[in-house]
Amino acid sequence: MIAWKFLAEGGIAPFTGFRWPADGGWVGAPAERSDVWIHACRLRDLPHWLGAELWTVELTEPVQERRYQVVAPRGRLLGRVTAWDGAAAGAYARACALRARDLALPHLEPALRDALAGAAELEAIVAAASPGGPEPAPRAALLVADAARYALRAGRAPVAVPATAAYIVATLASTVGDGLAAFEAERAWQARWLEERLGLADRAAPLDADAPVGFA
Repeated sequence: MIAWKFLAEGGIAPFTGFRWPADGGWVGAPAERSDVWIHACRLRDLPHWLGAELWTVELTEPVQERRYQVVAPRGRLLGRVTAWDGAAAGAYARACALRARDLALPHLEPALRDALAGAAELEAIVAAASPGGPEPAPRAALLVADAARYALRAGRAPVAVPATAAYIVATLASTVGDGLAAFEAERAWQARWLEERLGLADRAAPLDADAPVGFA
C-alpha cells in the first residue's frame, strides 16, 4: 500500500525520535505487536498529522485501518513530497482562515457579518472579528480571529502553527454545525486542499515482500 507520513526535519519520527533511512531502507516491527507498527496516513488523515516533512511511504500487508491513520508491520520511505514547504504551509493556513470566515458569516449578527464579509486579508479579518466594545464577541467570531492570527504566523513558524489554525477551523465547523459530523467534514475539506495543492493522489504499487527489514 502507498501512503504518506509526516516527519520532523531530518526524517525523524516526531514521537519516537527514530530517524528514517532516506535511501528507502525497510523499517519494521514485530508482527505480533501491532501497537508498535509503522504509522502512516491516507489522504483523508493528512490534516491530523502535519509535520515539517511529508514523505510518500510504502507499507506491507497486513495493513490495518484505524480512525485517523493506517498501521503496518513494515514500511519504507519512497520519496519526499517537496511541495510541502513553508510556502505551502502558509497558504494552507491562510486558506483555512478564509474558510473560517465564510463558515462563521451565516451565524453572526448583521453588522459583524457585514464587516467580516468585507475583510479579505488576514489582518482585516482579525480586526473585523475582534470589534471590541462592552459586549464580548460571539464564539464563532473569536474562533475566526484566532484562525487568522495563527495563519499570519504560518510559513515562518513551526508547523504546529498551521496545524493549530486548521484545528481551530474544524472546531468552528463543529460549533456552528452538527458537532462531530461537521468537524469531520471540515477535515475532509482540508485533506482535499492538501491533495490538490501538493499534487497527491491515491495510487497502488507492487509490494516487495522479500525485501530485508530493519527493526526500529
